Amino acid sequence: MSATAKPMVIKVGGGALAGGALEDLPNLLSAGHRVAVVHGGGVQLTRMLDALGIPTRFHAGLRVTDEKSLEVAEIVLAGGVNKSLARELNSLGVLAAGISGTDGPTLIVEPVPDLGRVGKVVRVEPHLVEALWDGGFVPVVAPLGFGPEGAYNVNADMAAAALATGLGAGNLFLLTDVDGLLEGGETLEALTPEECEAHVQSGLAAGGMVPKLRAAAEAARGGVEARIVNGNRKGVLAAALAGGQVGTLISEGVAACKQ
Repeated sequence: MSATAKPMVIKVGGGALAGGALEDLPNLLSAGHRVAVVHGGGVQLTRMLDALGIPTRFHAGLRVTDEKSLEVAEIVLAGGVNKSLARELNSLGVLAAGISGTDGPTLIVEPVPDLGRVGKVVRVEPHLVEALWDGGFVPVVAPLGFGPEGAYNVNADMAAAALATGLGAGNLFLLTDVDGLLEGGETLEALTPEECEAHVQSGLAAGGMVPKLRAAAEAARGGVEARIVNGNRKGVLAAALAGGQVGTLISEGVAACKQ
């Protein structure tokens, strides 16, 4: 593989990694791919907030995050979830190092109005990620960013899209528990960024698929090929990189193919 090959970013949930797509990683790394992993952890965060008696509120699909919630989010996302995933990758034979977007800092954000300490990434500083790559490590990035008042909670799908664009990645893989965006039980093979929003507005995409489609569209507009794939299936990352039809591809180049 060429030393100038573009890196890839993989977004995973906050759960277990074994038995699924990330078991491809050792072979991909051996082939010379540079990989960064971004993770979520909303389920674990909600569970901890409930245990502490702190209410959870969402607005337009984003978690409203006050000062107390942010403190817990840092503990859960940059602590327990992040370190657990890094250990799991190490158990797969992958040298992994857990960080958050506030380290470096790597993800620079501006506040999202009306959501408290929630940020939107406006700039990526790649130096820490590149230093970890140079040391032979896979960065495992918790979805927190650095803004005017310190740390901010960031939607993990959008954090992954911003990181992919900021790193000049060739591919963004958004891992989920289905084979892509489904219509009538069939996987839609390829979409333009504009079609992503149309499917959100029509209601075809709902729930957790909405932020994934919007993140994929954002990455595609930044020149990254984004793909929503089933993270429970071994071999999907390698198959996609080999040119196979896997999951739902979102790319600016799709429009030309459809003409």
